[in-house]
Amino acid sequence: MKTLHVHNRSLPFAAALVALSTASTASATTPVYREMKDWVVACDNTARCEAIGMQEAYPQLILRLMVDAGPAGEPVLSLESEAPVSARDLRLDGEPFAVAALLRPATTDEGVQHIGHDGAQVRTFLDAVRNGTQLQAGTGEEAPTASLAGLSAALLLIDETQGRLGTKTALLRRGPLPVARVPAAPAVPAPIRAVVAPLLDEAEARRLVARARLQAADEVQREDCFVEPDTAYDEAHALNDDEALVALECWRGAYQSSSLLFRLRRNDAGAPTRVRLTVPVQDEGAPRVIDAFTSVGFGQGQLSHFAKGRGLADCGESAAWTFDGHDFRLQGYHRLGWCRGGNPGEWPTLWRTRGD
Repeated sequence: MKTLHVHNRSLPFAAALVALSTASTASATTPVYREMKDWVVACDNTARCEAIGMQEAYPQLILRLMVDAGPAGEPVLSLESEAPVSARDLRLDGEPFAVAALLRPATTDEGVQHIGHDGAQVRTFLDAVRNGTQLQAGTGEEAPTASLAGLSAALLLIDETQGRLGTKTALLRRGPLPVARVPAAPAVPAPIRAVVAPLLDEAEARRLVARARLQAADEVQREDCFVEPDTAYDEAHALNDDEALVALECWRGAYQSSSLLFRLRRNDAGAPTRVRLTVPVQDEGAPRVIDAFTSVGFGQGQLSHFAKGRGLADCGESAAWTFDGHDFRLQGYHRLGWCRGGNPGEWPTLWRTRGD
């Protein structure tokens, strides 16, 4: 079965996913994504950064660090597990440690607990553990574990991206520079106003799909699409009075399918144009281009793509675009290249607009 196409074309989760920028100023709006040992860092277009520590072992603890950009941005650190952890059971490399007392008692049974009450306490906790190897909730081989390998590199990358190096708010390389030296956070882009066209009637939708199937046959063949037209879940949607968007199902797997998208004139003039949309990360040194859309959806001027790396949805990418009457403009993008047992669909943000 050619479900591998979903991964190779639409979701390449290899080490080729690298930071598009390592600029040391928060004025840069180019997102950063980097995997370092057992930690991943994702900083979005506003330089808000998220660092996640996770490993393949089970059961595991997941450490999640969130830091907004700008002088007022303070770190928020949480510990995630299947069941709440007691501070007295927390171990650093097998030994109790005093700063474990900063783990706040659980208020729910969901296993997400905060560490520290403010940014200063979070930095104290990170200082205490960043040179360690692992955190454990209890003792023995069955104790849930969080890997600390790569944590220092993750903290340094956040400091560099947000311009915190040498300041009092740095996570790793703290210094005497005042908080005012930290660059202001970039503004969150305003949401794009969508152009919403009336729905197509069934006759026109069928006609547009049939035309796209006929005129884009060579393109479908080049992509090695294996879903037969008579069983394919194809769709057509009006973009405006002149154009339509057609999705031709190409590959189908056990839990998702991918489609090729085309824009075409509703008056039968011209040939279909393939839709290829760029998102702000790099794959193998080139900008990431989505040219096969997984679990695609379109409605109210909004185009969505949700590609799971595997059925658990603990890794993958999702994106949303708004059609402004001329082009599809990115509204949100999320990605996690590791399949390591995190919560389904809970992938770091790399692009957001106001209200997201």
